[in-house]
Amino acid sequence: MVVSDRAADRAARHDRSVGRGLTTRGRCLVAGGIAAIICAFVLDERDLLRVGVMATALPLFAVAITALRRIQLGGVHQVMPERLRPGTRGQAVLVITNSGLTRTPSIEISEPPVPGLTTGMRYLIAPIRSGESSRIIYPIMATQRGRFTLGPAHIRIGDPFDLWEDNRTLDACTEVLVVPNVVALTGMPSSSGARSAASGRASVGTVGGDPDIGVRQYRSGDDIRTIHWRASARHDDLMVRLEEPVSHGGATLVLDHRAIAHRGDGPASSLETAVVLAASISLHLLDSDHQVKLVSHRGSVIADGHDIADDVMAGLAMVEHDVNPTLKPLSLGRAGLVIAILGEMIAADAHLLAATRRRGVNAVALVMATEDWDPQAPSGAGSRSTVDALRAANWRVVVVHPGDDLAAVWRRACNAGDGYSTADAVPPRVAAGRAPAGRTA
Repeated sequence: MVVSDRAADRAARHDRSVGRGLTTRGRCLVAGGIAAIICAFVLDERDLLRVGVMATALPLFAVAITALRRIQLGGVHQVMPERLRPGTRGQAVLVITNSGLTRTPSIEISEPPVPGLTTGMRYLIAPIRSGESSRIIYPIMATQRGRFTLGPAHIRIGDPFDLWEDNRTLDACTEVLVVPNVVALTGMPSSSGARSAASGRASVGTVGGDPDIGVRQYRSGDDIRTIHWRASARHDDLMVRLEEPVSHGGATLVLDHRAIAHRGDGPASSLETAVVLAASISLHLLDSDHQVKLVSHRGSVIADGHDIADDVMAGLAMVEHDVNPTLKPLSLGRAGLVIAILGEMIAADAHLLAATRRRGVNAVALVMATEDWDPQAPSGAGSRSTVDALRAANWRVVVVHPGDDLAAVWRRACNAGDGYSTADAVPPRVAAGRAPAGRTA
């Protein structure tokens, strides 16, 4: 991107920090020189006249040799790595290119701070010859997830005596995506009902007469007794029967990110814990070759598909509190695995969500014990009513508290039991003097 003197003049109309002219020192020198010339005529002092002429001519000389030079600069950002996670460091590289015909003077360059990413930067770079570039490398530190914009860069060019300056803005901006942290998970929720199979295991489809049996191509080492001869004849290739029942419903994740449903601020809030769980579970299911659909509490699709790890992380990086408290009825399908990551709900919303579970769906709910995130808030039965309503509708429910090991939370959700153990019950409200612990991410 090239910014010429004319473009800088146009931008100056909209930004007071952009413009060309004498500095405060230069204006004072001109004013003092004019005053000295007037006094010289009044007092008939030739030496004072010489001083006044020199003081007035010096800023004009600076304008003549500096301001009249047409300086053209271009800039571009590079960020490494392209995606960060909260708590990680990276570096930004700003490349300034002189696309003009003459060498530039020394350049002072700065960028504004970006909360959550960088405190800004300010550097003085040496003159740049025509056609050459200068690189500025400065660190960035991600403290929270989200999409951030680096730039634009502010350029200040002046003369050696600091009598004249040219302030301009380089339209060199770049977006930095800070994605959620991810916890390594093991295991998969089990159920006596239908299962959500890995998409690759049922890629050929079901077999006529056996609606709950899947087949795949024969591989070296497979037991010959598992060959499905009818499917082999139809596909003209040896096919083997899968040992476990499958369902083509895939896995659906529901993330409740309503502002009214969560408590706490910053990285230690219940919403951030829910987002980390959503990211970790989604990637875990994708690594297990599942078809994953990630939706919000309003039914909007955040990511959907098979090879969508990047889409999941990019979508969750942008999740914010939804000020709309409405929970829309969701269509969760008739088979497969449903995992809901929930905040605090009123009884009506909890029953509305519980009723979406259909027969044959293995439904798991991870409910944030929001009262533990903000002990000072008025006591309510939000988490308790949510847990009771979901368990009454045959959901497996695990309650998540501040500071819980999220890998252990997932293992509890994967237990072969029915998920109704008292260990998952919502405990009494913590004492007001107890500060909630930070989450594990």
